[in-house]
Amino acid sequence: MLRATTTASTIVIFVLAINLRPAVTSLGAALPDISVAGNLIGAVLVALPLWAIGLGGWATPWLCHRLGTHRTVTVALAGLVLSLAGRVLGGSAQLLAGTALACLCIAVLGTVLPLLAKGSAAFTLGLGLGSTAGALVTPTAVMSSSWRYALGLWAIAALLALQLWQRTPAEFVPPQAAAPGAVPAAALTLFFGLISTVTFLVMGWLPGILRDAGVPPTTAGTCLALSMAMGLPMMWLVPGWTRRWKNQTLLVVVLAAPNVIGVTGLLLAPAAAPWLWAVATGTGMGSLAFVLTTISLRSKGRSLALSAVVQGVGYVIAGFGVLACGWLHTHTGTWRTPLLLVLGILLGQVVSGHAAVSRRTWALRVPRLPAVRRQPEVPEVGV
Repeated sequence: MLRATTTASTIVIFVLAINLRPAVTSLGAALPDISVAGNLIGAVLVALPLWAIGLGGWATPWLCHRLGTHRTVTVALAGLVLSLAGRVLGGSAQLLAGTALACLCIAVLGTVLPLLAKGSAAFTLGLGLGSTAGALVTPTAVMSSSWRYALGLWAIAALLALQLWQRTPAEFVPPQAAAPGAVPAAALTLFFGLISTVTFLVMGWLPGILRDAGVPPTTAGTCLALSMAMGLPMMWLVPGWTRRWKNQTLLVVVLAAPNVIGVTGLLLAPAAAPWLWAVATGTGMGSLAFVLTTISLRSKGRSLALSAVVQGVGYVIAGFGVLACGWLHTHTGTWRTPLLLVLGILLGQVVSGHAAVSRRTWALRVPRLPAVRRQPEVPEVGV
């Protein structure tokens, strides 16, 4: 019975995690074809999800206290369904508002899920699969119908997740909210923010970079899907590596190296080997799996607060990084300067990652929250 319950919990985590990225990767895949998005709107659309996810991450502990974790996730999933369906029904204002609301809902799910997963690869694998599906399916849907249909169909996946969650027992909740205090998370937060910057730049701009270099639109879209697909095995393997590798700094460097190769290739010869650069940037997604697993495993007594602080502040940092790259592209007319900035961000990722895993870091304050009733123990989610 315990094993069956654990298996069911793993399935729930996997299905919910699938819905954390299609809202973003589908937008990146369809962005060149969205008629209501000019260059500036496109830059904002890539940065906006990060700011929205950051704000939503900060609000999650408060929502969980006020509504309870199960109801909070239910509301977030319902909001995700409505926002994904509604953002394609109008012009640029509706697209921006719907994307912002969708990412606020994703933020709530993304803050709670690492705690439910407790380091399980089901979370990171579902995240990677959702990223791949959004990048792979969307270009085909755009060509066969329209960008509105291609973006709107992801509301169906969110609706299915909502139906599954409503059949999940209310006792399936994370640990109680942490008491206020200092959390040693400054370096981990910066590390997460820089990783997210690179991740969202790849998801949002890779097809545009390749198309501007003369790569056919179909090939560019397929390269994004390939990049996301290459992240899948990393999302499965890296959680285990995170637990077993004794030299965590070496793991930080190893996981960052593919992105350095991919970004350098996009800078020097984007059209020469687009498939290779896609494989490299996709393999670099392992850094995201590493930091998410670290959040899950570290400081169990403060799990919800740690996740909220790291993801809340980290995504805001990433939003400014993505917007800076988009602004540089708009004002220079080329991708050279933005890609040089990305290489600098990758260097910062390695430095902050070393500080995060060495645990010699500054503390951040956890928002003061009222105590939450202790919930019944539930089986730990399996791998």
